[in-house]
Amino acid sequence: MTPYTDFCFPVRELSDGFVKLTPFDPTRHAAPYFQGSKDHPELYSYMSIGPFATEQEFVSKFVDGFMSQPSVACYAVIDKTRPTSEADLEGELAGMVSYMSASAVHLSAEVGYIITLPPYQRTHVTTHAVGLLLHYALDTPEQGGLGLRRMQWLADPPNKASLAAAQRMGFQLEGILRWNKVVPDAEARGKVHNGRERPSYGEVKDGGRDTAYLSLCWDEWIAGKREAVDMLLARHL
Repeated sequence: MTPYTDFCFPVRELSDGFVKLTPFDPTRHAAPYFQGSKDHPELYSYMSIGPFATEQEFVSKFVDGFMSQPSVACYAVIDKTRPTSEADLEGELAGMVSYMSASAVHLSAEVGYIITLPPYQRTHVTTHAVGLLLHYALDTPEQGGLGLRRMQWLADPPNKASLAAAQRMGFQLEGILRWNKVVPDAEARGKVHNGRERPSYGEVKDGGRDTAYLSLCWDEWIAGKREAVDMLLARHL
């Protein structure tokens, strides 16, 4: 499998002194990702995917399913401050992150499925991973970027950590879409939903999700948010 051949933008490795983003390769990254995530179903509480019972299920549903969409490019996040590993010669696999809902027509994309494995949470990893995605997306072609107009970030309003991370990286809240999505079989799958009841009307009684939309656009990027992100990336461990 050669991922991302149909992705609407060029896909390349992104790297700084602390973190490397490399296109997710199931032959190298699926096993360590699954091993690091299998005992932590809470990683998926606010996501439509997961948790996965086996590595094969992860590959089938996430790699062959979600990652195969032409609007998606998924990266393995490598912590370069850790020793070399089977996943990568420059460090350890710390999680994954994706461009989603990408559009070459509208010059936009979403930062999504940010999953940082527990040993790497509350470190430099998430900040640097998102910062690298933002630079590549919003920098001009002369700066080595794609020159997109808009990046967005979607979050469940109860997911305070996601909202805080987005705002720390310069995204601003645009609004909340109420009852935006159905969360199938929410309770049994350990999924957080909006907590409000709705009559089933003969249907399976699923949960409902409200979705907070946040954005970071090109004019804000050049007006100072690029430098603010660089200040975050310049911090020591």
